[in-house]
Amino acid sequence: MANDKILFSMDLTALMAVEKIAKETQRSPEDVLVDFMESNTAKMLYDDSNKLWWDGPDATAEEFKRETV
Repeated sequence: MANDKILFSMDLTALMAVEKIAKETQRSPEDVLVDFMESNTAKMLYDDSNKLWWDGPDATAEEFKRETV
């Protein structure tokens, strides 16, 4: 299980990715958040073995966009 600092980093990465996606797609952050948290990208982000959070919010947003195209 990830420690608190890693979990905080995952949460912050998710939040920043959701904000970026919402701005780019002109959707509400709340709607994007629901879609994001149900996605495989979110599962990957919160699986510390993938280390997706290391790549930051831009990479996470790009992964989500690839998944939802």
